[in-house]
Amino acid sequence: MAQSDTGTREPGIRLRQLEMLWAVIECGSMKGGAAQLGISVPVVSRGLAQLEQTLGYSLFLREGGKLVPTPEAERLTPSLARMFSAQSELRRLAFGPGSGKRPRLVLAVTPGLEAFSAGWLTRIAASEALSEWLPSLEVLEVSQHDLAIREGRVAMAVSLEAPPEPQGGKRAKTAAARARELKASLRQRAREETTLIEGDDDEAKPTAKAAMPELGDTPELPFDVEDDAHNAEGAASRSGTGEEASDEAQAEAPPALKLPLMLLWPSRWPLLDKPLTLARLNERPFVDLPETISQGRLIRGLLKRERVTPASLLEVATPASAGRLARAGSAATIIDALSALQVLEDARGDLIGLPLSMRSERYLELKWQLPTAEEGESLHAVQALLISLLEEEVAASLARLPLADEEG
Repeated sequence: MAQSDTGTREPGIRLRQLEMLWAVIECGSMKGGAAQLGISVPVVSRGLAQLEQTLGYSLFLREGGKLVPTPEAERLTPSLARMFSAQSELRRLAFGPGSGKRPRLVLAVTPGLEAFSAGWLTRIAASEALSEWLPSLEVLEVSQHDLAIREGRVAMAVSLEAPPEPQGGKRAKTAAARARELKASLRQRAREETTLIEGDDDEAKPTAKAAMPELGDTPELPFDVEDDAHNAEGAASRSGTGEEASDEAQAEAPPALKLPLMLLWPSRWPLLDKPLTLARLNERPFVDLPETISQGRLIRGLLKRERVTPASLLEVATPASAGRLARAGSAATIIDALSALQVLEDARGDLIGLPLSMRSERYLELKWQLPTAEEGESLHAVQALLISLLEEEVAASLARLPLADEEG
């Protein structure tokens, strides 16, 4: 119990509960407030319920699916704003530039990049240009990166995702071109075959002519070339504006590095002097990743396009777990090259690694986001150096991969 100005004992209010209240007021939802604080929704819900019990009145009303502060909560808002503004200023004075303590350089990565990031952090720590900063790593799901960047909680956010699905554009134009080429080829062939055979044998002429299609006719096909060309051209024209929009989206998209997928094959499984290809996965146990993550969807689509049907499918949450099962000889798997490298270096010959060719969107993208630099050229220099060191670590990692590439 806290002592009031009047000498009476009042119920204690925890600072963490006030942080929850302020976060929900700012974000307008329990979910947004929880994300801002980096905690779960049930924790925020329990904290606010305890605060309401302590205060003796409700803090929010639900109107149209939104949380609206009650009049009692609105009376607290100005004081909360002043308190947390003063708290931010105190932190700046205590830990910011000129405080005598190195400011933190918080880097966010997705869970699958945690092991790879150790090398990146080592490069940052060894950099003289970043010696005034204290680097630290925070593991966040990719869905939390935007908020962390907007709030300035992290200096850089890195994720590993599948490339966006193509929206027609080039594919539609390619289909139209192929249809036109096929149509022209068939017409030329028909003209060549319908050339009348000259000779003295009058009886042979009708027979030869009857055996040949008439000039301009085309052989019967299992599909309609005209319709195919028309549909493809139509798709290409319809995708024109979409392609322009796609180009604009690509211009605004965050920078990315392309990384290959890798097939991990247990060494104890015999290859019988035949090359290792995706087709070898047929009738073999396979470890897959959840369809809820982009890497899992990419791999499932790859197996479907290649008409590969494993004997059985196991599903695990992370590429590292898939790699461990492959190392144990339980199943083969396909995971990103950075995760595969960690597994292969620990496997000591228990695994064969095969980098897959990166054609037809069979690759992943290492992307990064940066907050807007508002503190002059110094922050721009820090950001540029972080990117440079990240690219160096990726290049060094890829250089350690097996040289053998997928055949076919």
